[in-house]
Amino acid sequence: MQLGEIIRGFNDEAYAAEALVACGDIVLLARVDAMTIRFGESVGEYASGAVRRFANLAGSEDWLGLMNMLERATDPGAGCLTYMVGWSLKQDEAPPAAHADTGHSHAGCTCGGSGGCS
Repeated sequence: MQLGEIIRGFNDEAYAAEALVACGDIVLLARVDAMTIRFGESVGEYASGAVRRFANLAGSEDWLGLMNMLERATDPGAGCLTYMVGWSLKQDEAPPAAHADTGHSHAGCTCGGSGGCS
């Protein structure tokens, strides 16, 4: 499976779902489905956006992890897709970080977002 061909086919919802199913990770597909509901996107929109977010936002260690995975993968296209979508899912599933510099306070405390909750 060629990654470029996969991404080009993501405008077809059935194709996008098939590509994720072909990766052999049903849990990943379920997590993507949950994100599509959360963000009001189709599976293809989420998956192609996930790949773009990885390309634009991943750090050096993330890219190194991808390269290591590709060295061992029997299907580099599927492995790359799984890795990039998994990375994006981790970002999207993480609770929002407290921003001390913005002055946002946590619900029910008076720490002012600095993390010194009591």
